[in-house]
Amino acid sequence: MRRVTLCAAIVCAAVLMTSREASAQASITGAVRDGSGAVLPGVSVEASSPALIEKTRTVVTDAAGQYRIVDLRPGTYAVAFTLPGFKTVRRANVVLEGAFAAQINAALEVGAIEETVTVTGATPTVDVTNNTTQFVVNRDILDSIPTPMRNTPARALLLPGTTVTPFVLGQYSMSVHGSNTADMVIAIDGLRVNNLCGSGQYSGFYMNDASVEEVTFTTGAESAEMQNGGLRINSTPKDGGNRFSGTFFAYGMNGGLQADNRSDVVKAAGVPQPSIAYTYQINPSFGGPIKRDKLWFYFTYKYEDNKTYVASSAFADGSKAYRQAMGNYSAVTRLTWQASQKDKVRFYLDRQYNGEFYNGFNTLPTTSPEASTDAFGLGWVPQLKWTQTTSSKLLLEAGISYYTQDYEQNCTDSVQPRDLPRLEQTTGRLTVACGNTIPPYTSFTKSYSSAASASYITGSHAIKTGVTMSWGTNSRTFSSNGQINTLVFNNGLFGAPASATNPVPCVALPCPIAVAVTNGAVTAQQKVKSDLGFFVQDTWTMNQLTLNIGGRYDHFNAMVPAQSAAASTWIQARSFAEIKDVPNWNDWSVRAAAAYDLFGNGKTAIKVNASKYIASAAAGYAAIFNGMTFSTQTRAWFDLDSNKSLFDSAGNIQFGEVFGGTSNFGGITSRPDPELLRGHNWEYNASVQHQLMDRVSMTAGIYRRQFYNLDVTDNTNLAVSDWSPFSITTPTDPRLPASGAAITMHTLNPAKLGVPTDNLRTFSDINTSVYNGFEVSANARFTKLLLFGGITADRRATTTCDERDNPNSARFCDATPPFRTTFKMSAAYQLPYEFQLSGSFLAQPGPSVAANYTVTAPLAGRPIIGSTAGGTTIGVNLIQPNTVFLDTRQVLDLRLGRTFRFGSRTRVQGFADFFNILNAGSVTRINETYGANPATNAWMMPTAIMDARYVRFGMQMSF
Repeated sequence: MRRVTLCAAIVCAAVLMTSREASAQASITGAVRDGSGAVLPGVSVEASSPALIEKTRTVVTDAAGQYRIVDLRPGTYAVAFTLPGFKTVRRANVVLEGAFAAQINAALEVGAIEETVTVTGATPTVDVTNNTTQFVVNRDILDSIPTPMRNTPARALLLPGTTVTPFVLGQYSMSVHGSNTADMVIAIDGLRVNNLCGSGQYSGFYMNDASVEEVTFTTGAESAEMQNGGLRINSTPKDGGNRFSGTFFAYGMNGGLQADNRSDVVKAAGVPQPSIAYTYQINPSFGGPIKRDKLWFYFTYKYEDNKTYVASSAFADGSKAYRQAMGNYSAVTRLTWQASQKDKVRFYLDRQYNGEFYNGFNTLPTTSPEASTDAFGLGWVPQLKWTQTTSSKLLLEAGISYYTQDYEQNCTDSVQPRDLPRLEQTTGRLTVACGNTIPPYTSFTKSYSSAASASYITGSHAIKTGVTMSWGTNSRTFSSNGQINTLVFNNGLFGAPASATNPVPCVALPCPIAVAVTNGAVTAQQKVKSDLGFFVQDTWTMNQLTLNIGGRYDHFNAMVPAQSAAASTWIQARSFAEIKDVPNWNDWSVRAAAAYDLFGNGKTAIKVNASKYIASAAAGYAAIFNGMTFSTQTRAWFDLDSNKSLFDSAGNIQFGEVFGGTSNFGGITSRPDPELLRGHNWEYNASVQHQLMDRVSMTAGIYRRQFYNLDVTDNTNLAVSDWSPFSITTPTDPRLPASGAAITMHTLNPAKLGVPTDNLRTFSDINTSVYNGFEVSANARFTKLLLFGGITADRRATTTCDERDNPNSARFCDATPPFRTTFKMSAAYQLPYEFQLSGSFLAQPGPSVAANYTVTAPLAGRPIIGSTAGGTTIGVNLIQPNTVFLDTRQVLDLRLGRTFRFGSRTRVQGFADFFNILNAGSVTRINETYGANPATNAWMMPTAIMDARYVRFGMQMSF
């Protein structure tokens, strides 16, 4: 209640309220002079556009003759300059997108104000005042460039410098120029829609394409308004307008429209053809005036369904395994109200449901269908924003956002109460039931974001200062059959003689070796009490030089509420007191950037930037220290009755078959170092941006990012000296760079078995992480041609040699990758007779390959201990990271469309999309488990390959 009262007080004080990740809008800036070149103060500058519900915005030039009109929505503008005693100058067709600052200068001639001089010219393509690096995907790009999915990650992948990796249920890990994926932000109209899981990088709300006017990707040199320095994706919703209008979009295809791109080698390996069984989407939208010039509305609905066969698995009857959507939908409502000539209120509401059967194949492709998971999320995002143009110099805004979503990940319906997950270590294959890295659980997030700020614009200066605040609750509940995460088998034990670590010899497959038990059933709740920030940012223009200087103070405080739980299968009853201040961080960060208009004509800009960003934080940090947080512990399992299960015939757990474990499992095992500071990074870049001709620009830049306060976990009850060395020989395999070579490994000394875990979350002065990159990009937007893309050569080198507990983890701790090059290009061209050809090309290096080998006692030729819980295996990567890579993925997608016009307003385009038109079949993911038995070794077996060439038909209509 205290926070709600505080927010209300802020609003009543008429100061801006937005989300903690506010969004800068476009602006028009410039200088006005007379015929002699002298500056002209007091000139009235008016920007008008149908995109503005208030129709016009007016400012006055300052003493230096400069002006700046800010907070302009995307659209086409006309700019008029008036001053008594001078002719009126008018400049039309100025197109604004994202946060671009269009420089429009004017020279006034002596004459009557009623006389108008119309100046023509193309919209500037070089922003000579703003350092923030952005790429705006407007409706032309959204409607023209084909992507397999109509979502923000698919559009992000088109941009130079970005890395996009699929995660689960429509979520992706995304970064740009070496940023942390945890610093990625998804926003709608500037209001953050990330949840509180992890470090706050996830979002269960996905783009409803037809509701969006444009998408802005911010890739560098963030202002002080922004807390973090990762990729930021902001969708600007459509507002409606003074006339009724709408769109209708639909596409679809089935498996008969897809080729087979498997190579002979892939076919010979028995990999089933991954393919799309079907996919379709419908996306209508409609909007207009409820009351002209006063109240607009826009409504959008999206429904989609799809089914995709996977390459990594099959059902027991031999039929293809698949992932299938649950009939996903999104309903968006947008209201825009011009409350007065100065006040504007916007309301946004999105209701979404997203789910997928057999979703677990995304995380663990080597699972069997029955051991996969079904997952879905259902939630709401309401948002409210208010803006007031108090005067030509003062701008106030207000906004608040609420995020609520329930999420479930469940085992498939075939799993019965006595079914337990089975993981075969030599192949990485999970069978019978969900578990391992895809356990069943439910969760919810409820979070609020708010802020307050004010902008004061004089022309030479544009100052914005404010405060941001967010808070919320995250909860997760885990429970599984027998509270057993995984039964672990290792077929390499077949036929091995009896020993101290193998008292029950395996005479029939599969061969039991371990069990991962859990602390469930358990519910863990964390609260972010305060994510508070104060910032000030100034854009100061002095002739051809513009300084963008800012500072920010952030306070982050989270806690774990008091929680208790009854005794469960593997743990005693628990009761934990409240844990405060996990963490309680206070940080300063700065932004220092400059842009120089090299020749003073607005066509060439030199830009430099040095900015500090703090690491993103959410409820995930507090969860580390929550005794209720879901955890597993791997213990030795001796299958005394040889039934291959921990359940006996009556369904009772056979506790006598499980050995090992630490004394404090299920309790609080982690604590924060009071000296641990919040992670941060410094971003440095320098670039030259030049307008080659009207509507064509090119940028060349160098980028560097260095990370600090890298955290490390130190079990203070364990040291590297508590391990003894032994040697194994790498399997003889010509595919392994170190085939047949000796590897030194370490086994835990028996005296450390069962010691309690005391994990200190602290920081390292040794570990490092540095990104360096070089990039050249181009952007051309003509009447008939749209083209953008670039070449990026980069690497991020990370060292993790500060190993406190386990010397086995220090192997390859300093594996610096080589510089690798990515090429991206997208284009659309208007052909005669209303035909259009568009497409994109991507050449992206393949990922690094690992060979994860499980060492058992028979392989080591001696008893081994892998953990304080008594694990009898130790894992090792046989390949130095960043030395073996999968092939470069090269994909060409094309669209051929034909537009039909009916009357002056209705336009219908039919199109055919051709994805992977060259039918490339590069392997994109492999089984990285190296098996000890050559006959069953599945290492390098493809688990995912590029989608084969397919054709998708669709249509889009606007009216």
